[in-house]
Amino acid sequence: MEEKTIFPREEHSDILFQKILKDPWACEKLQATFCDFLFCNDEFDHPLSPREFSKALFESYKNRDLSAFLMGICQNTIFDLLRNSFLIPYRFNADGKQNPIIMTDENGLLLPEYDNPFYKKEYSTFQKIYHDLESDRNLFLAQAYRYSHDYGSNHMNIEQKILEITTGVLLIRELPDTVKLKETEAEAYAAVWDIMITLEKELPMAYVFYGQDTLVEHNKKYDELGIFLPNSHFLKHLEKHIEKAEAIIYAQK
Repeated sequence: MEEKTIFPREEHSDILFQKILKDPWACEKLQATFCDFLFCNDEFDHPLSPREFSKALFESYKNRDLSAFLMGICQNTIFDLLRNSFLIPYRFNADGKQNPIIMTDENGLLLPEYDNPFYKKEYSTFQKIYHDLESDRNLFLAQAYRYSHDYGSNHMNIEQKILEITTGVLLIRELPDTVKLKETEAEAYAAVWDIMITLEKELPMAYVFYGQDTLVEHNKKYDELGIFLPNSHFLKHLEKHIEKAEAIIYAQK
């Protein structure tokens, strides 16, 4: 039977799933996240009616599309569950919505639209670290959010649902190109999975972002990896956390 999904970027994901299954820590994270969202089902804004639930069940069975059914019972696709378990990256600007939102320029200066008292404390901390680090290239003050997906009010359109927004520090680094190899997004996630899981085990609750051909330097496109360290978890000893992330990316010891 042909592989089908309402999210084409989830296709050819077997290699990614096998990596997760081989790591007991990753399996525990995924199970915990699924249970958290499943048992919070009474908080959903637009629960499915019995008929819509049954239709989602039968359609997902017929099309082998687990994500379609998961949105009906826990408002997450399979990849949402993986992201919110911190087992795969978030896509840069997924669904056409800016995420993360970069608040400083390439010189570490606050962009005019964010130059207000609300961000003064965060920017002051960022600015000190920015100038103290040996390498401040592609380091930004930013906002990022976690999200899932849901059926819209008419249960037809698929919408992004924001779960949490936070301010922190974003590191962006280029990676080898996967587009030329004609890899799907799921296959590209598998290629960076080892780096991602090392980051999550060493820096729990860090957001990892990934983009295929999204970084442009000197008129050339690169895949890029972003590590976002929320202030809520990493503000204390932030400089050391940044250095640890850098060491993992470049496999330094």
